[in-house]
This record gives sequence, structure tokens and C-alpha cells, in this order.
Amino acid sequence: MSSGAGISPKNPDLDNIDSNDIYSVTELSQNIKQFFSATPQFNDILLKGEISNFVRAASGHIYFNLKDESCVIACALFRHLQMEGCGDLGDGLQVVAMGSVMVYEPRSQYQLSIKKILPIGNGISSLKLKRIRDKLEAEGLFSQDRKRPIPCLPSKVGIITSKDSAAIKDILSVINLRCPKMNLAMAYVALHGDGAPQSIILALSSLGKKRDIDAIILARGGGPSEDFMTFNDEELVRAIASSTKPIITGIGHESDVCLADLASDFRASTPSTAARAAIPDIQELGNSLLPLKQGLEHSYKSYLLALDAKEGKSDLLKYKAVIVALIAFLVLIILMILLRG
Repeated sequence: MSSGAGISPKNPDLDNIDSNDIYSVTELSQNIKQFFSATPQFNDILLKGEISNFVRAASGHIYFNLKDESCVIACALFRHLQMEGCGDLGDGLQVVAMGSVMVYEPRSQYQLSIKKILPIGNGISSLKLKRIRDKLEAEGLFSQDRKRPIPCLPSKVGIITSKDSAAIKDILSVINLRCPKMNLAMAYVALHGDGAPQSIILALSSLGKKRDIDAIILARGGGPSEDFMTFNDEELVRAIASSTKPIITGIGHESDVCLADLASDFRASTPSTAARAAIPDIQELGNSLLPLKQGLEHSYKSYLLALDAKEGKSDLLKYKAVIVALIAFLVLIILMILLRG
């Protein structure tokens, strides 16, 4: 079927299909593109919204979302259309943009191709976030003085993330490399959406009541900035700050900093980094004990040689040397057991 023919209703009876009525994926995408291009309501639109997920590509093009309280639309501001002042664009800025809806055919995705853009102030969500941050910071929830150290040799670590996510796969991969026998307590939660903050709070409360858990990892992988709003929820941030266990956050990537990160005891740049902060490397720790083991063996041999060279001395010193060596090796064995979880 020719892509220029337009899309019209067809016979829904799939038992008697006319091959001329079947579109290819390419033809459908081309029809969608032509429809947007030919419809005046989708060209030279004036649109007000708040910038989020702002990215300046190596090509010089600018990509971001415009959002309001309910919806988001992808936008592109190509380099040849950029004007003075575009260097000041960024997340949280409220703007009025003029542009046309365009379709990227290979993926059948639409976005607003911007021709002009005018900043008009800070966006609603940006102002709300600033108010919450200032309030919690004034209460001392982000103070370094209240942050607790992460235990070097935890007996069990709690992990809060979504099931079958990239984050949990990265975390488990790090654990398998560093300490495969580490005891874990998994809590799978929703990480975005209206119920996500409460889901995470309940998981924090549940893990916090387990006496044998020494630290908790809260992690999620990368994504659009809208998905990270969960981790700016005031109630969740307060729950992290008041946790009875040290909290390690690994949320998104290096540039994704949320209020939850500021309230946590240790902020890691990614889920993998969070796992490395919480899980000891038994190979490294074992290697660090080798000098101690060698020193004990040397001391024990030196004691025996000294005792053998002194005839007529009491056997008491020899017994003491043996006892010292046995105690030292016992300590070494206990350390190795701890390291292996």
C-alpha cells in the first residue's frame, strides 16, 4: 500500500485479508510523519513547560523534556537554530518554546523540534524541590556530623531496589566478585510512581528491624530525571535520615544527585559503586593478612631457636612460646572466617 494514501478503517475480519490493505512498519511511520507535518495545529506551536532531563550532545544539539504537573514531551533544539542565551538553559527552568511536532521515522517517535525558546523563570517542581531542600538542610538532615560510618565487615547487608532491574544485576555481580558468601536481605520495591516513596519507606522500616543487618543499600539504575523524583520525597528523605542502620545510596549516575543521597550515610555514584562500598573484598583482606601470618611464623621460629640455644632453662618459656603461637593462629583463623561471611 502506498504510504501517501493515508490511513483509513479497514475490514476487521482477519480471515479475509486483502494484501493491499496491509501496511509495512515503514509505511505506517511515514503516514504518521506526514500527518503531523500537514496538520497546522502541530506546527509553530507555543508551548510552556519546565525543562528536565537536559542533555547537550557532543554534536552541539540540545535535547530535553518539557513537562508540567501531568505530562512530558521530548524536545530537540538543533545547533543551527540555537540563539544567544541557550547556554543558560538547564533542568528546572520554566520556558516558552515555539516549535513543530516532528516524527523520527526509524523509531516512530515524536518530539517537538524547537525554533525559538524564551526562559521565564524557575519551574514549579524546581521551586518545590528547593523549598524542601532548604527546609531539611536547616533541620540538619544533610549534616556530615550525623552520618554514620559504613561497617568494614558486615555480617549481613540489606538491598532495596526493583526486581529484575539493571541495578540488582550490577549489585549481585559485584558481590559475586568480592564476597560470594555474603548474607543478603532483599527487599524489592517500586522505584517510581505515586506509591514508590511509601514502598521504599516500608522496606527501610522492615530491614531496620532486623538485628543482624549491618548496612542497607538503596539503589536504582539510570533513567530520565522525572523517574528520580521519588528520591526527593520529603517523607522518604526523613526515613533515610532516621534509619537505625547506615544507608548507602546508589541512584542513577554520577550527575544524578537527589535529596535521598544528601540524607544517606554514604552516597555512591552508581549501584555498582554502592555495592563496592558495602561489601568487603575477601581477596584484598586476605592479602592484607599475609604479612601478619608471616610475622607470626617468624616470631614462633625465633622463639624456638632461642629456647633451644639456652640449655638448662625452664621449659616454661617454651610452653609460653607455643601458647603465643597458638593464640595468634587462632586469631588468624577467626579473622578468615569473618571475612568469608
